[in-house]
Amino acid sequence: VVSRFGAPAAAAPAPVAAPAPVAVAAPPPAPAPAALLAPPVVVELSGPVSQTRDKPPLPKRRVRGDELISVLFESMHDLNFLRDSIEGGDFCLQLALEKLPARIGLVWLYDIDRREFAIVSAQGAASQGLVGRRLPETEPVLSSAMRKRRAVLLAAADLAEHASLIGGATHVLLAPVMQAGRFLGAIEMADPVDGVPFSELDANAITYMAEQYAEFVAARGVLLDRERSSAPPAH
Repeated sequence: VVSRFGAPAAAAPAPVAAPAPVAVAAPPPAPAPAALLAPPVVVELSGPVSQTRDKPPLPKRRVRGDELISVLFESMHDLNFLRDSIEGGDFCLQLALEKLPARIGLVWLYDIDRREFAIVSAQGAASQGLVGRRLPETEPVLSSAMRKRRAVLLAAADLAEHASLIGGATHVLLAPVMQAGRFLGAIEMADPVDGVPFSELDANAITYMAEQYAEFVAARGVLLDRERSSAPPAH
């Protein structure tokens, strides 16, 4: 093609083909959460629920030293929600044996009319038949703790006849429950399950527990009859 000025005309550029569409693969589906993929957990009971609850709990670790005092300080607040001196004694004994596992634990309350100490709570391997047993206020082991007004640590040589009451104990921690010099009772523990004798720090911790229990008993009164404790309140 020649233009009117005699120069060849430039050829029109050929049309550019549009690029063919590129297929984009869809993203793979997100994996399901692991919790949805795991099989359901099935809990099988070895027997009726009532039977499983009756099994004794596994021994707990022994809490030691300042940690024991801290744990008791936090837990003893719950004592104030209980009804009477027997329920309170059960609570203290269960807590003490949970944090300081021992073969046996006892709570004594003082019967001022008969001048005797009576066992109102007993827990542990050798506790069968001990609730209701009594000793005179002059019994050497109990009266020794009352004179010292704090927990005492006793070995087999110090226990004499008292040891036979609790199945031949060899290591005893006995904390008097007193308020303003008045006898209210005692908390007693014998033979730590790990075989290590009670320490002075253990004695300090149980002394604190006994002091708190003494305030509770002084406020609620001394109750010596478990049947009255379990009876519904009179209206």
